[in-house]
Amino acid sequence: MYKRFFAARVILALCAALIFCGLIKIQLVDGADYRERSDRRTTRSVVLEAPRGEFYDRYGRDIVTNRSGYSVQIQYKRGRSDEELNKLISNLCLIFNHWSEPINAEMPLEYRSGGWVFDADGATAEERLAAEEQWKERLGLDPRTDASGAITFLTKKYGLEGYSGQELADIAAVRLDIEDRGLSSGAPYSFGTDVSIDVITAIKEQSASFSGVSVVVQPVRDYAAPGIATHVLGRIGNISREEYEEKKDEGYTINSMVGKQGLEQYLESYLRGTNGRSAVDQTAGGGSIGSSVESPAVNGRNVTLTIDLELQKTCEEALRDTITSIAENAGSDEGGASCDAGAAVVLDVNNGDVLAMASYPTYDIKDFNSSYSYLLEDPARPLINRAIMGTYTPGSTFKPCTAFAALQKGAITVDEEIVDTGKYTYYKDYQPGCWLYNQSGDTHGSENVSEAIRDSCNVFFYETGRRLGIDSLAEYARKFGFGSKTGIELESEESSGSISSPQNREKRGGVWQPGDVLQAAIGQCDTLVTPIQLASYTAAIANGGIRYKTHLVKSIQGSDTQEEIVTRKEELSRIEMSPEAYKAVTEGMRMVVTSGTASAAFEGCKVAVAAKTGSAQITDTLTNGVYIAYAPYDNPQIAVACVLEKAGGGSAVAPVVRAIIDKYFSDEQETESYRPNTLLP
Repeated sequence: MYKRFFAARVILALCAALIFCGLIKIQLVDGADYRERSDRRTTRSVVLEAPRGEFYDRYGRDIVTNRSGYSVQIQYKRGRSDEELNKLISNLCLIFNHWSEPINAEMPLEYRSGGWVFDADGATAEERLAAEEQWKERLGLDPRTDASGAITFLTKKYGLEGYSGQELADIAAVRLDIEDRGLSSGAPYSFGTDVSIDVITAIKEQSASFSGVSVVVQPVRDYAAPGIATHVLGRIGNISREEYEEKKDEGYTINSMVGKQGLEQYLESYLRGTNGRSAVDQTAGGGSIGSSVESPAVNGRNVTLTIDLELQKTCEEALRDTITSIAENAGSDEGGASCDAGAAVVLDVNNGDVLAMASYPTYDIKDFNSSYSYLLEDPARPLINRAIMGTYTPGSTFKPCTAFAALQKGAITVDEEIVDTGKYTYYKDYQPGCWLYNQSGDTHGSENVSEAIRDSCNVFFYETGRRLGIDSLAEYARKFGFGSKTGIELESEESSGSISSPQNREKRGGVWQPGDVLQAAIGQCDTLVTPIQLASYTAAIANGGIRYKTHLVKSIQGSDTQEEIVTRKEELSRIEMSPEAYKAVTEGMRMVVTSGTASAAFEGCKVAVAAKTGSAQITDTLTNGVYIAYAPYDNPQIAVACVLEKAGGGSAVAPVVRAIIDKYFSDEQETESYRPNTLLP
């Protein structure tokens, strides 16, 4: 019995010794290794954002590419209280505000001058009010709740009683955004995108205050010519909750960047790539130990535009400089002192390519978030793409349309002369005068259609319009593309404008009068056109009557499973133009440059230009300047249309058009070093 007890004691002693040795080995010998292993509590799958496709100009020059940028994310942490989350957000906001770095969260509440105000997104007061009402509805607030009541609600909702002023606004905005987007182990919250190295350094230096915050490298947009072609390219932004719900089955995450405007939005399905995934080993505190790529990200498809980048730069510079010069040198509103905006479009007359499209004022896409409130409140409306959204009375630039309609319908002949009597007296109760008579009491005398275009004789076109009738005039206006969209890829942003007609007048609740056809014939009355419509109309005149669908996209790069997409030119309509009518109208437009209202502007130009000016009165003292042109006259290649708001008259616009034509036909406009890519027939 004693021997059995002794053996048992020996065995127990040996076991205890082995356990003791094992503990020593675990704690002292392999302690560091086991501590590291114990820290590796979880492995999470992280999305690798795919770089978006890039934009090139028609000759392969970079317009928009990608670079690596830092993004700051808040990771999910189990058991984190509202107080801890609020403090973490406050610490981040302090650093971001110190370095003037925008955060991703937005809220329609701002703290101004000691009080709370609503500041919802929207281009107009009506849109802002609608956005404010929608926001209140989403939060379950009474529609009558004022800004102070809303912030009181958010303070209670998120436990923000210890905060005030802008700090309170920032934290509430982030908390709302987190609630909308969600925060989980597989979906961190993106606090800031493309963050400066100063912010990243500050976060790293104060890491104890930022437990659960990670810095990741993601692709961000890089612009070869910042501020150029802004309205064409559009912008990207964080996906909204509504967009995410629509697109989550397509591989989008709650932190995805998506196109919001312009071509970035229109081409979203091509530009977005296929996200990859990475496995990240994570500590209990949310820190990252290491990672491995599970599936690589696949880039989006690159897009070649019809835009000529150098011509685009010239177009935008000419708009800016001319508008500034007009406003600074004019002595009155009548002379252009209030000129502050405009747009210009350049088309290839033989296929509808948009070679340049500019709207002024503009902005730098990189500054959109930080400058949004200023841009929204700017009375010159820099967020509007006037080239396709602005609608203007065409004024005398419409007269070639009237001339073609009248010649083709037999209302006049190419040789017929009409006497300018100063006042048009056909109607007893309505007798408008020619612009020359109104200014000086003189008349243009007897003129044929070419001379009337050269001199922009109103009386000639009053009589022509009356003979033609509004139905025929409206018919030709439609054939030239007025009243309908041009087919450009930014269709959702494009305006259709309107055509003067009894039907359109009735839709607006008005009554058409017989004398209204006189104003319609000279491009006044109810006719409203966009600059791109004017350019398309001018191109159709230049090429002999073919109106092409306008294009910004020349080609889209193919993928492994799809071929390259190349845009083909497409006819939208053909306008009947007899050789005699074409010669008479285009000779008139040529004479505008050689001896008419635009002769001084094109003196010394290396190519022959045909043009038409227009002065469209908008108030008793304010007049828009409108200009159309094509060149060369005997072998048309490009068509240009430009509108300057409140410029004082059509002649004021000439420097913009001249700069564009000079650039396009300049010796320095070399393209051999770039890869051409023309539209297929």
